[in-house]
Amino acid sequence: MRKLLNDARIPSTVRSQLAVEYKQLEKLIEKLESSAVHIVAFGKVSTGKSSLLNALSGTDYFSVSPLHGETKHSQPMDWTSHRDQAMVLIDTPGTDELGGEEREEMARQAAKLADVMLFVLDGDVSASELQQLQSISNPHRVVIVVINKADLYQADELARLQASVEQKLSGLCHAVVTTSANPRPIPVIKKTIDGEIQTSGREQPPDIAQLKQALWQLLEKEGKTLTAINASLFAGQISDHIAQKIVTVRSQAADKIIRTYCIAKGVGVAFNPIPVADLLVAAGVDVAMVRQLSQLYGLPMGRTEAARLTATIMAQLALLMGAVWGVNLLSSALKTVSVGLSTSVTAVAQGSLAYYATYLVGKIATHYFKAGYSWGEDGPKKVAKNIVNQLDRDSILVEARDQILALIKNKSNKANE
Repeated sequence: MRKLLNDARIPSTVRSQLAVEYKQLEKLIEKLESSAVHIVAFGKVSTGKSSLLNALSGTDYFSVSPLHGETKHSQPMDWTSHRDQAMVLIDTPGTDELGGEEREEMARQAAKLADVMLFVLDGDVSASELQQLQSISNPHRVVIVVINKADLYQADELARLQASVEQKLSGLCHAVVTTSANPRPIPVIKKTIDGEIQTSGREQPPDIAQLKQALWQLLEKEGKTLTAINASLFAGQISDHIAQKIVTVRSQAADKIIRTYCIAKGVGVAFNPIPVADLLVAAGVDVAMVRQLSQLYGLPMGRTEAARLTATIMAQLALLMGAVWGVNLLSSALKTVSVGLSTSVTAVAQGSLAYYATYLVGKIATHYFKAGYSWGEDGPKKVAKNIVNQLDRDSILVEARDQILALIKNKSNKANE
């Protein structure tokens, strides 16, 4: 994973786009080296996540406020208090806050690194909370659902609430516990000597016994295994994301290469018209394009190998199109590109047709390279047919016409100057 962070083969554009993932990879490496179990508190605003973590750690490390959205960033704190098992408590911004989409995404990213997630509620589970839990859970992440602010309920009410949550979240969590991380003061009424009634509040200690017991039992049984499994799964997700980004970047680069060679061939044919029947064999530009595409996909071809692949593609196009290539396709090109032309209609039509032919060759070759330099079970004929059917021929011809005319006009203006 350290090598991955500095792998020069991954394009710099991809690395910049994956800045968040790379930071998470670094955190993951640190986590593996310390064998730390990450315990992440997740839930809606004002459910008491920060108070809960303060109660667990016995500190006031995490910021607490009666205002919504007090936690602006994911806050970690090292916590080593159970048989030398390294643990990290992580607070996250609350979800479902109006205008808090960015902070909610921070919370989701932090949840991905969790070994144990404390899903904090302050009442019965809502539809949005159920959806959130479903979206961030996986079979190897232990979820303990914490019904906080239990002191607000009578004993029978709390029992019914806990039963309801357990039923709704069956199969999604390891346990459902109740806590009072920051219980209300007990009212104390005193009568003074003068007969005056004075009311004050007596602070109560946090009640997190159920949660501590569930955590200790879990860590005793599965502690370091949780870290290893979740680290492996998360690394796999990052790897897949990087692969997808590389595929996207390569596809964009391939399209740019193809269009560059399309316009080169299209303009060349427009300035020097050749018989339509010869378009398929005028393949020098196409061979150069195929070689450049092969370099993009990591296995450069020599000229002979690229020419052989180009000939294979050309042969399939000729078999596929037959007489259409020579007559109907030119007719279509003439109709498509003739509107508003002041230059030779035939020249621009043939240039547009050359552009289209090279575009087909490029797309078919790209499919071959993406498939690991293979035609797959379908063979080259089926691949060519599928790509021809997928592309909008007329829109490509119009695009070719516009680009060729623009270059012809530009060259004409320079000549007149």
